[in-house]
Amino acid sequence: MTRTFSSRSRFVLMVTAVLGLGLISADAEAKKKRKKGPPTHIRMTGVKSFDTVFRQARKANNKLKAAQSDLRESKVALRSALGLGKRSTYVQGLRELKRRADGKLRVWVDGGRVQLKATDAIPSDVQKGVDAVNQLTRSNGVRKESTKMFKKAQRFPNNMQRELGQQGIDGLWDLLFRAPKITRKTLHNVRVIGAMPQRAARTSADLVQVSTTVKDIF
Repeated sequence: MTRTFSSRSRFVLMVTAVLGLGLISADAEAKKKRKKGPPTHIRMTGVKSFDTVFRQARKANNKLKAAQSDLRESKVALRSALGLGKRSTYVQGLRELKRRADGKLRVWVDGGRVQLKATDAIPSDVQKGVDAVNQLTRSNGVRKESTKMFKKAQRFPNNMQRELGQQGIDGLWDLLFRAPKITRKTLHNVRVIGAMPQRAARTSADLVQVSTTVKDIF
């Protein structure tokens, strides 16, 4: 019994040491990649207690990325539909859309999402512009979900201790050999999750501004 406990302790220490080396390696790798911009995708690690959270984070992150994509694509689509230049702002596009619609558009709020609807037949370019504005529909709750994921990620040190305690000797051997890779992926994911609240705040602010502008103009 004493021997088993001693062996387990040695393995835990070995894993902890490897994880420490992995942290140093991962930090050096992160500094090299930082110039290219922050990462925005979540990777699975193979550690159950981690991946339970990472799967949730991936869903929240995908929703956030979809919202960011919707914003970019909506701006491009609105300019394209109305034949506006690349320097045209979203506000300018909305005002031009209103002018061409000739009073045939109204604001419709559905589940907190601001949309435009035609009250009569409208030209195809105006309809394409309406579709571009209405593309901003998948972003409710991105800020709240991102903050929730960030709080969960802060508990990873405790998760790792619990994971080590559940592995058993054979499991610890396996974890030992995978530790550097697990550490790199974990730190990568923590950086992504750590940046999510700020990304979500910017996206939410942009979406609120667009929604407010749509209601003001139309």
